[in-house]
Amino acid sequence: MTMQNNLIMVGSGLVVVRRRLLVDPSSKELRAKKVIASDSPESFSAAFSALGHAILSALSNGPDHPSNVARKLHRYHQTVYYHMHRLERAGLIKKVGHEEIRGGRANKYALTTDGYAVEFGVGGEALPSLFTGTRSESLRAFFKEFLQGGQFNGWIVVGSPEPHGPNRTQSRDGHYAVQLGFALGQFVNLPRVFPVKLEVDIKSEKLEGSNLVIVGGPRTNTISAELNPHLPVRFSEENFWGAIVDDTGKRYFSELDALVAKVRNPWSSSNVCTIAAGLTGAATKAAIIGVTNLAEQVLEPYGGKDFAIVLRGVDLDGDGKVDSVEVLHRARL
Repeated sequence: MTMQNNLIMVGSGLVVVRRRLLVDPSSKELRAKKVIASDSPESFSAAFSALGHAILSALSNGPDHPSNVARKLHRYHQTVYYHMHRLERAGLIKKVGHEEIRGGRANKYALTTDGYAVEFGVGGEALPSLFTGTRSESLRAFFKEFLQGGQFNGWIVVGSPEPHGPNRTQSRDGHYAVQLGFALGQFVNLPRVFPVKLEVDIKSEKLEGSNLVIVGGPRTNTISAELNPHLPVRFSEENFWGAIVDDTGKRYFSELDALVAKVRNPWSSSNVCTIAAGLTGAATKAAIIGVTNLAEQVLEPYGGKDFAIVLRGVDLDGDGKVDSVEVLHRARL
């Protein structure tokens, strides 16, 4: 979101008008209004009169012509034109088009902002979770089914650290879900019910039909293994899930190769499953890095349908640990 400062003429000088976000901390939904702010009350004097405020209120219902606004407010047209000109100079409204009406041109005006404010020279309160610079709209769109009304709707599924499954495997990649939790926490309130479950609990509590975010491959996550046949890009069962096979049949064998996918939930078509998993724990870390830190690169273009991409973990800083990814293949779905 771009928040730029503007200059407006007040009296004989220019005043800086800043773009701000107005947040209601008691709101259940994570929403903010875009407002303009200045440390000079004179900046918004055009809105202080009863008629100026009434015009802004009328335009809050949508763009309109001055003549229509005058008719709705039962005021003389010329009076309304005068006040709208002042509101336009103050940066509170703007022309958004025009129409030819009875042989003349009628400009249409709209609000430029959701509100205005006068700021005092205080430091304010730090709200790091609302810092929009870290938010990714690609991440939000990819997980939209899980982000409902400011609440997390679904389960993050990790493998059990205890020996389980036909091969008695133990998961060592569940902690990578913490990074995913931080990323999704930008869009929702703190869940009242713990949103992370072991895959054995998902099965025992019969929650397979929920929205599921599955972390870890079929070697260590039985839900991942059961979802695998329904994925457009999937893990090969040969050599103990030793490769990823894309939609063209090409195989990927590197220990840093990973898969990110999203499909309709095969246990309940009204919900979805997403998976971030690799051939090894380090590869699962790569998948999580791709989804969270590099969402704009990895998740675009996501069109709202089934999605699958093959990634390879990369060690950019040479410390022996995965810290980035490269895209190997995007499925054509």
